[in-house]
Amino acid sequence: MSLRRRLSVLVAIALMPPLLLTLYNTVRWQLVLEREARIEVLAVARLVSAELAQVIEGARQLMVAMSKHPAVPEREIECAAYFKSIIASIPLYRQAAVIDPNGTFHCSTIPIPPNLNVRDRIYFQEPQVTGQLAIGMLVQGRVTHESSIHLSMPFIDTGGKQRGVIVLILNPDQLAQDLSARSWRSRYRLTLFDREGSPVLGLPRDDSDEAKTAARDVFSKILSAPSGTIDAKGPRDRLEIVGFVPVDTSPASLFVTVAIDRDSALEEASTGNARSLAFALVTMLLAIGGAWIATYFLINRPIRAIVRIARRREGGDTDAPFPEHFSAEFGHLSSALSRMSDKIHDLVEQKSFLLRELQHRVMNSLALLSSVLEMQRRYVRNPTAREHLSRARDRVVAMGTVYRYLYQANASDHIEFSSFLKLICEESQNAYAGAHKPVISVEVDPLHLSSSHAISLAMLTHELITNALKHAYPEGEPGPIHVTLKRGWRDIELRVADEGRGLPEDFQVGQSDSLGMKVIASTATQLGGKLEINRLNPGTEFVIKLPSTLEDTKKA
Repeated sequence: MSLRRRLSVLVAIALMPPLLLTLYNTVRWQLVLEREARIEVLAVARLVSAELAQVIEGARQLMVAMSKHPAVPEREIECAAYFKSIIASIPLYRQAAVIDPNGTFHCSTIPIPPNLNVRDRIYFQEPQVTGQLAIGMLVQGRVTHESSIHLSMPFIDTGGKQRGVIVLILNPDQLAQDLSARSWRSRYRLTLFDREGSPVLGLPRDDSDEAKTAARDVFSKILSAPSGTIDAKGPRDRLEIVGFVPVDTSPASLFVTVAIDRDSALEEASTGNARSLAFALVTMLLAIGGAWIATYFLINRPIRAIVRIARRREGGDTDAPFPEHFSAEFGHLSSALSRMSDKIHDLVEQKSFLLRELQHRVMNSLALLSSVLEMQRRYVRNPTAREHLSRARDRVVAMGTVYRYLYQANASDHIEFSSFLKLICEESQNAYAGAHKPVISVEVDPLHLSSSHAISLAMLTHELITNALKHAYPEGEPGPIHVTLKRGWRDIELRVADEGRGLPEDFQVGQSDSLGMKVIASTATQLGGKLEINRLNPGTEFVIKLPSTLEDTKKA
C-alpha cells in the first residue's frame, strides 16, 4: 500500500470516533424520542381515563339524586316526566329508567314494550349482586336500535330497601363529540373499549375492517395488563405506540387507548439523524479527499521526483541532479541521497578501476605463465610430459582469452555470454592455422550471466572444444565441431558435438583418467548442472544441462 493510501486510511481512522459518536447520539436521540412518545401517549390515556371517570362519577351522583325523588317509582307519569326533564338538559344521556327486581321498566323516558324484560342483562344483574355502580357493554338498543352503554346502580327506596336498579343510558356519539372538542393532536388515535373489547368510540372515527382487526389485537394485549405502553400494528399495518389505561371504576369495565404512529413520532429524530449522518459522512469524505489531494502535492509528488532522479542515476545518468526546492524534510532527504549517490558512484568508479587493473595484471600473469609452460615443453623430452605441459599451456591461454574479453568489454559483474562464447570458438578455431584448420559452427541464444558463472562456463566450453579437436579426429584431419547454446524455460543446454570416431564402448566419465574429463564433470557439477554423453553416428555429443536460475534475469 502506498504512503498516500496509508495516510488516507489514517485520516479515515482518525475520523471514525466522531462518526461513531454521531451514530451513538443518533441512536440515543431516537431512543429518547421513543421514550418521550411512550410517556406522552400514556399521559394522554390517563387524562382521558380521568375525564371518563369523572363522567361516570357524575352519572352515579345524578342517579343518586334521581332516585331520591318522591315520585320514584310509584307515580309513573310524574317520575317519567321528571326523568325526561333531566335527560333533556344533559345530551350525554339518551334515556333513564328504574327497573324493578322482576326486570320491568318504570319511569322510562321512552315508551317500553310491556313484554320487554332485561333480567338477563349485565347492567341489571351486576348492581344487585355487588351493590355498586356497573357499566354495561356496548349494545344495540332493542327499542331505539341505537348503540348505547348502560350505567346502572342499585335503587334504594327511602326505607333503605333495594327495589331494583336505576339506569342511565350513555350516548357514545355525544361522548365522542365532547372528547373531539378537546385540543387533541391530529396524530393521536383514541379508542374506548368496553369490557368485551368492543370499541365504544374512536377518534378519529374509522369503521374499516383493518381498524376493527387492529382494535381486537390491541385489546387482547391490554386486557390482563395494568396501565402502560405496547407496540402494536394499527390500520394499514403501520406500527404504533399504544398507551392504555383502564377507567377508574370497580370493577374495571372501560379501557382507554391512545395510539400514535411510531414513524410519525420518530420523524423528527429520523430527519435529524439522517442529516447528522449525512453531514458526518460528507465531512469524512471531504477530509479523506483533502488528505488525498494534499498528500499528492506535499508528499507523493516530492517522493516521485526523488525516485525518478534515483532511477536515472541507477540507469547511468550520474549527472542527474536531485531536486532541492522541497520543504525541509524532503530537501534534507534529497540532499542526503545526492551525497550518497555521488559517494557510491565514486566507489563504483574506484572498484571498476581496481578490477580492470586486476584483470590486466591477471591477463599479463597468465601470458607470462603460458610462455613459461611453452618454454618448459620445448626442453622436455618425455612425450607424455610434453603433452601435459601443452594441455596446461592451452588452459592458461584459454583463461587469458577470458580475461582479455572481460578487460576489452569493460565488464565487471555481468556478461552477455553468447558473444563471449562466439569469441571463444573463434579463438579456438584460429589457434590452428593452415589446411588443417577446424570448422567450429556456433548457434547460441542470448544469455546473461554473472562474471563467475561466465568464466566457469567458458572454461568448460573451451575444454570440450579442445577435447573434440584432439581426440575426435585423426591427427592432421580435423573435422567439424558444432557448439549450441539454447535457453529454455526450465533449463539451459550447452551442446558440443563432433562427427569423429566416437568414444570407446566401455567409456565412462567417472572412471576416466583424463584430466580434461574430470575438469568438465566437476565444473558442470559446480554450476548445478549435469553432464550427458550422446553417441552419434558418427561422432559424440556432450550435453551440459544447467538450471535456468543460473541466468541473471534482471539484466536479461
